[in-house]
Amino acid sequence: MCGITGFIDYKKLISEKDLLNASAALRHRGGNGYGHLLETHQRYSVGLANERLATIDPSENGIQPFTSLCGNYTITFNGTIYNYLDLRASLIKYGVIFKTLSDTEVLLECYKKWGHQLFEKIDGAFAFAILDRKQNQMFLARDTVGVKPLYFYKDKNFFAFSSELKGLLQYPIEKKTNLNALEKYLRHGYFLGSETIFTDIFNFKKQHYFIIDLNSGNHLETKFENQSGVLARLSDNESDITNRLHELVTESVVKRSIADVNMGVMLSGGYDSATVAAILQKNRAKRLRTFTLGFKNKKIDEAPDAKAIAKFLNTNHTEYYIDNADAIKTLENLPNIFDEPMGDSGAIPLAFLVEQIATEDIKVLLGAEGGDELFAGYTSYKKAIWVHRKSNQIPNFLKKTIVSFSKNRKHKLQEVLFSKSLINTYESIASFYAYNEMSNLLNKEIIPSISFEQQEDSIKSLLNFDLNNYLPNDLLLKSDRITMHYGIDNRDALLKTDLVNTLATIDNKYFIKDGNLKHLLKNITHQYIPKIIMDRPKKGFSIPIIEWMGSIYKPYLEEYLSPEQLIKHRFFDIVEVFKTKNRFYTSPNGNDARKLWLLLQFQMWYNKYFS
Repeated sequence: MCGITGFIDYKKLISEKDLLNASAALRHRGGNGYGHLLETHQRYSVGLANERLATIDPSENGIQPFTSLCGNYTITFNGTIYNYLDLRASLIKYGVIFKTLSDTEVLLECYKKWGHQLFEKIDGAFAFAILDRKQNQMFLARDTVGVKPLYFYKDKNFFAFSSELKGLLQYPIEKKTNLNALEKYLRHGYFLGSETIFTDIFNFKKQHYFIIDLNSGNHLETKFENQSGVLARLSDNESDITNRLHELVTESVVKRSIADVNMGVMLSGGYDSATVAAILQKNRAKRLRTFTLGFKNKKIDEAPDAKAIAKFLNTNHTEYYIDNADAIKTLENLPNIFDEPMGDSGAIPLAFLVEQIATEDIKVLLGAEGGDELFAGYTSYKKAIWVHRKSNQIPNFLKKTIVSFSKNRKHKLQEVLFSKSLINTYESIASFYAYNEMSNLLNKEIIPSISFEQQEDSIKSLLNFDLNNYLPNDLLLKSDRITMHYGIDNRDALLKTDLVNTLATIDNKYFIKDGNLKHLLKNITHQYIPKIIMDRPKKGFSIPIIEWMGSIYKPYLEEYLSPEQLIKHRFFDIVEVFKTKNRFYTSPNGNDARKLWLLLQFQMWYNKYFS
């Protein structure tokens, strides 16, 4: 709902203009006013700024940075506290006097009252910084799941933070490509952990807070406890489990619809968004607005399925269809939306859809990211479990023989067959480049260095892997950048902390039952929508990547993956790039198409930031 930035400068070299430039770089995230604060002290100077997108209390009272009545605390905040009305009522009983109706002031008063224990009280998606003059410290935090973004740069004399990398780059920070992060990008299509594509700029850890002592510059980073606290133990009865999950899903969806502006739902033909739309429509008198995107390619077109769901729920439904010209225009705009290479080609349809919705006077969109990771919705989960079980039954000498006879994707097959755990099997199957392929592409030996937390070989270990990696670093990042680029607040309706934590306590057997994915969520969805309307193969929200990379996007491959472009940085072996292109042109396939997408996105990003 906002763009935030700020700094602590011990050499007092950062000017007000630097702060304003950093804020202006985030202006697309706002649209309802902006503000800044700059203070100079004996040891340091400190600045805060905010680009506001007002969805709760849109009056000028909620403009940020926001300072408490006592004057000791100032906050710049991006996000929404979904239980702010309950918290407001509780704080009033303690004698707190409010001057606004905003959740921003509630969050600040929670900090005043409970300090770092406020996370046990709040349910929300957030990234914020509080200048605490009483304790003479800066307090920063990011939400449990990693919905709201926050980046930072730190050296011994300077600390800066921002909602997006483009904000940080307005400060005097040297731009250098992080080659270690590039390896992770080629492997996964996104950046793992705290690393970003820029050296010395980091992604703030989700579910952590950061305290910086303003006098010394020393900092403390700590993981905080979730809002839910102690969970009530569920019985091992499927009906009881379903009922409890239904309550939590309903609460999550309804609370995330709180807004003083127009809202809508992005509706696909799948279970996640259908459940969100069904619950919302049941809990409101006014017809819900739903939006979907269609393709001419019927294999990936979910528009008819979404239309059938919308008709059954009686929503006010709008369809948009993307054509070749739209696809090209959207591709060209991606480097303006993202300040890192975007390895997820699903950014194309999402960016086009959100751009259309932005013309409809919609300021809040409810999405359903997290449904697959929470309830086990990916077919790749079943595939990984089957492959890992079968490969454990094959003797090593026979595995070597199988690999030696493989003509295509030999390196990937070797990784998969010799994986030691289910997580490693899944990670290898999901990867874009095998490690040996990366070594050839980058002209150096790439040794597998990613250590995954060893867990039992179960479906929940795969869900945890995606909840901690794919969801925050790909899906949520993609949704945030695109929706905020068009001035829309995206809310992920299924990501209530209590729901996430409760699902973590449920036995593995309920996630995939009788071969059916998303068993628990389907139990809920079918209470609203008949199975005959919902029961169909999963399509996903993607582009016809083989078709488009070989046709409308081919001129971009030729331009950006040319020797003249590749030689600018010399990160990639030109011969290897040309082998991949020619192999794809000769025999189009999804594996090479996705590799070329990664390379194309990197090149388009590099040209924007370094050319």
